[in-house]
Amino acid sequence: MLPSRIPFGLSQEQFRQRYQRCLGRASAHLIQQLRELITRPVPSTINAAQVQIFLEEEGQRRPSIWVYFQGENNKVDPADQSIFPGRSLEISTGLVRMDAFDEHYFSDPEFAGTDLIANILKAWFAECWWKAGGWSYAVPATVWVHDGLGDGQSIELSEPR
Repeated sequence: MLPSRIPFGLSQEQFRQRYQRCLGRASAHLIQQLRELITRPVPSTINAAQVQIFLEEEGQRRPSIWVYFQGENNKVDPADQSIFPGRSLEISTGLVRMDAFDEHYFSDPEFAGTDLIANILKAWFAECWWKAGGWSYAVPATVWVHDGLGDGQSIELSEPR
């Protein structure tokens, strides 16, 4: 099934529902990716994991989601595929065939489509993380949308320690 092009004209509630349906179609893929991530060994040198969702201001491109592992003595080593302090990994979302929404949803300041999708994406990611078993993750983990888009708040993904 080919992605649809969604013309401008939906109400904010219709837009939310349509965007959530698009994400719902990719949930199984994201949950599987997160299960694989969550089962990877996390060394004791990691003290937190931070997930960031990146959006284009115009909202036209698919969001990208990255997890950043934090700890003392961060390093950069693209050859090392393990989890270590300073490591960042892009998470495959499965959104490659997502419907394309008209640019007016994102350029119209009264509609505020970018802020709407920011909050929807953050909640969707958190739900998928928890379904993948992430509440008991080895280190504290949070998700937020880069640049403070949406409500600017983070969501705790794992049990506070």
